[in-house]
Formats: sequence, C-alpha cells, structure tokens
Amino acid sequence: MKMTMKAAAAAVMAVCAASAAHAAGFMLTEQSAGALGRAYAGVGVDGTDLSGVYYNPATMTLHPGTQIQAGFVAVGLDLAYEGDNGHTENGQYNTQAIPHGYISHQLNDSMWIGLAMTVPFGMGTEYDDNWDVAKNGISAEVLTFDFNPNVAWKVSDKLSIGAGMSIQYAAADLKMKEDVTSLTGGTPLTVDGEIDADSWAWGFNLGLMWSPLENLRFGLSYRSKVSHHADGDFTLDNPWTKDSSGADIPVPPAMLPNFSALLGTTDGKASLSTPAWAMATAAWDVNDLLSLYATFRWTDWSSFDELNIEYSSAIGDRTKKIVNQWQDTYLVSVGADLRFTNWWTFRAGIGYETSPIDDPRYRTAIIPDADRWWFALGSSFQATKSMQIDVSAAWLHGTGERDLYAENGSNEKVGRFDKLDAYLFGVQLVYKF
Repeated sequence: MKMTMKAAAAAVMAVCAASAAHAAGFMLTEQSAGALGRAYAGVGVDGTDLSGVYYNPATMTLHPGTQIQAGFVAVGLDLAYEGDNGHTENGQYNTQAIPHGYISHQLNDSMWIGLAMTVPFGMGTEYDDNWDVAKNGISAEVLTFDFNPNVAWKVSDKLSIGAGMSIQYAAADLKMKEDVTSLTGGTPLTVDGEIDADSWAWGFNLGLMWSPLENLRFGLSYRSKVSHHADGDFTLDNPWTKDSSGADIPVPPAMLPNFSALLGTTDGKASLSTPAWAMATAAWDVNDLLSLYATFRWTDWSSFDELNIEYSSAIGDRTKKIVNQWQDTYLVSVGADLRFTNWWTFRAGIGYETSPIDDPRYRTAIIPDADRWWFALGSSFQATKSMQIDVSAAWLHGTGERDLYAENGSNEKVGRFDKLDAYLFGVQLVYKF
C-alpha cells in the first residue's frame, strides 16, 4: 500500500494545481493569460507581453526599459467517467487559479535581466471516496512554484540569447484506496492512504531569438529537467473488510487492534525528474493590422518511465520500482493577432497536443490524460500609454482513446472517460515604467 501510494504521490508532487486536462501529463502551459488567447502560438517571440522571460529569456530584448506583468489563468475541469457497470463519476476539482508574474529590466543597450515566477506543473482531481475504481485514485492536490531569474544579451540587431536558473518547490497531497490483504495474513482489508510530501530542487533554461527581417522573428528555447527527492508523511486509515457474504463493510471496532500495525503515519521517500522540454516559435508581423504566429513544443515525458520508491511497512523498510511507460509529447499551435485600433487587439489560435500515455493500462484516474485540441480567443486593451490589460479564454477538448483500467497495469478494463475537457479563462496586467 505505502509503495503504491508513494509512487503515485511522487508522480505528481514533483510537478504540481491542475491536472492533465491543461497540458500533456501534469505540465501547465498556462504561464501567460495573453498568449492563452492564441493557444500559445508564437509565445515569447510575439513580444506582446513579458511571458518570454519564462518561455524564452532571449525575447526580453523585445521589451525596452523596465516592465512588470502579473495575472492568472483559472482552470475548470470536466472529467466525466462512465464505468462498464453503469457507474458514473466526475473527477472535476474546484476551479484553480494558476498565477504568474514577471519583471524585465534593461541594463543598457545590449543587456537585460528578468525574473519569472510561475506554477509550471500541477494537478487537482477529486472523486467520491467510495467510488468503484478508488484503487485508481480518489483525490490529488499538487502544486509547484518556480522562481526563475534570467539574463539576456542582444548580440546584434538580428540575434539575442538568454539563460536562467530555476529554483523549484513542489508539494502534494494525494489519496488512494488500496488492498493490503497480503499484509494481514489473509484477512480481507482495504485502506485509504494519503501522502503529504514536498521537495526543493533546481534546473536551468536557455533561449535564442533570430530576426532575419525587422518583422520576422524565430525562437528556440529549452528548459532542463528538475530532479526532486521528496520526503513526507504517509497515513493509512479508514480500514474496510468483508462480511461473511463478501460485502464490503467498515472494520468492526473489536477487530481494529488486529490491524494497528498497518494504520497510522509513517515516513516515505521518492525520486522523480520533471521532464525537459524544447520549443520552437515564429512570429511574422505581416502589416500594421495582422501578425501570424506558430509554436512547436517537444516534452520529454518518456523520462517518466519509472519511479524508485522507498517506504516503511509492517514488514520493514522496502524499495519498489514502479513502471509508467509514458512517451514524449508534442504541441503544435498557430494563431493570429488583429490590431483593429491603437488600443484594441483581437487574437485567436488553435492547437493540438498529444498525450504521454502510451499504454492505456497505465492511465490513472488522477491523471486521466488523452490527446487534446486547443481552441482559444483573446483580446488586449491599451488602457493607458503605460498599462495593458489582456483577457483570454480557451477550451481544451480531449479526444481519442480514453479507457480506464481497474488499477495500474491491470488488464481489466472497467470504463471510459466520456469527457476530458478543460475550460480556461485568463486575465493579466502589463505595466511599462
């Protein structure tokens, strides 16, 4: 039990507050409320806000002087599930607000410094405690915070480069049900297990921007994996057994002393690396009215192939290897900005992102991922000469194979997610000093 719970917790703790419906795996693309409006096409090299401090630090050279940005993207989920037995559930969690903040400062004609504060990975799902696939997950609330100072150098009018370091904190609370009969000498027993763990770790990021023409920009950027080694508390409670007819019942008080060694709180450890990713972007300012954008991103989710877990149990300290069998993912998006007036810009975008789940037997209820379409709209309003307000909305629609199996690696298909959708709304403010 402790091994399985700790494995699942580690899978998300090192990466963090909204689930697989936002981006492949438990990655959060939503680091800009403005770029959301074009499905993150051309993000960074678009030059319309400061989010390039995170996506590609070389693009800070597009922003003269000192500028700040703050905002959030609110995310609501629809994870409608229907079991083959007719049981229905929905893992939708309370709407989560994903914050972001940036500062960019020009030191001289060729040097910039900046700071990105983001939530780059996350998850939030919740099902009924007693739903019939509780062994596949009950709830998860995970959060990361990334503190990322950067520097950019304008090598020439055509070339800029940038680099930074990420200092990342991750915390998670995860709950699942597990059969621990193997530890009771044969007495049927299931328990709820809940992990509360956190970790600090660091990584780095690099960026390049090339402008062969004044109105044409290309970007390349890379963010490294971040290796987390998490420590935390692991609690087992709510024991259930079976009566003489085979029905599930709470363990009678008179039997609780028999299982006291299995219940309570113990220590656990797990190691996991969040995936590296690389992104290519393009921006073409066609004329004063129209700009076109594109993005291609690769994420190294195949690095999430397995987890090494250390845990305590009634039979001593143990180590277990958990196999995930995820694959690399790809995001492709295109979008456009239409500048109708000097104070109003309208934007739109569409994208397609692949799922990391290669074998559906390893899909979990708390990360019920699938391929997805992005459909997005947004606007920018120049409130004053120094202040810009951005608003955007997007619908992420899961498509393709969405089956769920009884538990991790099982051959027993138990149902299917009818919907794996997310609804996003973002607002941000950009201020130029």
